[in-house]
Amino acid sequence: MSDNVVIQHLTHKKITSVAELHIHGVTTGFISSLGLDFVGALYEAISKDHNSFCQVAEDHGQTIGFVAFTENMSKLFKSAIKNRGTKLVLAIGLRAFHPSVLKRIVQNIFYPSKTEKLNLPKAELLSIVVKPSYQNQGVAKQLCLAGLEQCRKREIDKVKVLVAANNEPANRLYKKCGFELAVKVDSHGILSNIYVADLTNLKNE
Repeated sequence: MSDNVVIQHLTHKKITSVAELHIHGVTTGFISSLGLDFVGALYEAISKDHNSFCQVAEDHGQTIGFVAFTENMSKLFKSAIKNRGTKLVLAIGLRAFHPSVLKRIVQNIFYPSKTEKLNLPKAELLSIVVKPSYQNQGVAKQLCLAGLEQCRKREIDKVKVLVAANNEPANRLYKKCGFELAVKVDSHGILSNIYVADLTNLKNE
């Protein structure tokens, strides 16, 4: 990774650049399909929620990547609705009433309780994206490990992450960062892996 790359917490002025990175980097994701205004409002909610955080990688002031975590998805949903609900609804607009969109919204709402039934940790790595021109340079791993270190500081013992089973680069990344496969699930019709990182074990390595 370049010596010029620094990692810091998401600030308000970086929200739009992070939202743009998310949309261009997670092209098949449901969240991305809801548009820039919605994704921006979502990351604004993450930055304001004390149970969640987003760290940004910058090179000479340019946003080149980010990683987002939450300690509790249910609490994040409640915080987002309470503090950014109107903005999120307006960003979705009439699309919210489309059956396929409504179905996926409901699935996302019930996702936390579904994973709890599988005895998985509440804390979760939500998303990680690196600008294409900076990929394969160790930036993603640096972001992931920085995020896990922040989780340790928050006294979180375990963290999960959901990733499509056919997303080979992401699967490799999580394994390199100490995540271990816990279970395979169906996520919006896509076979996905849920990995868990035991931070108490990683801490001693």
